[in-house]
Amino acid sequence: MTSRYRIARLSRALIAFWLVVAASFARSSPPQHLESWEACLITSERTVPITLEHAVTAEQRRWGLMERQSLPARAGMLFFYDSDRPATAGFWMYRTRIPLDIAWLDEDGVILAMDTMTPCETDQARDCPTWPAGVPHRNVLEMNAGFFEKHHVDVGDKLVANLNDNIPCPMAD
Repeated sequence: MTSRYRIARLSRALIAFWLVVAASFARSSPPQHLESWEACLITSERTVPITLEHAVTAEQRRWGLMERQSLPARAGMLFFYDSDRPATAGFWMYRTRIPLDIAWLDEDGVILAMDTMTPCETDQARDCPTWPAGVPHRNVLEMNAGFFEKHHVDVGDKLVANLNDNIPCPMAD
């Protein structure tokens, strides 16, 4: 077997492999819907009740809110991590159809940084920008874009998620 033939054969095999990988990743999956819990955002002005889905596993975090067409007004997703994440760890909006507010939280739920992310319209994941936290953080909260501004949620405010008891917010407005 000539080396030219081996290279052509190897090239075809690699191309076939990457086509299968790309097709499985690009395949449109229905949006995930995870278990929901009642939570509160405690601001300097008020307590804001919200309902959060919890992305705990690597797979749940990887899919996040991809392919959702909408979220209820006071609903969002909380991404849990086992350890602190560096300031460079970011989120992206590949296959995410709705604009989102994002807040990076410490282990006690205090908001350390915030931003608003816009959907990435490209079919190529590599062409989507990332939104890095800019601060070390433990968890991440995503809500509909504009939610934080509308409810006066800011850096230093706190998320209280009663995961053990699923207790609604006290003093809800």
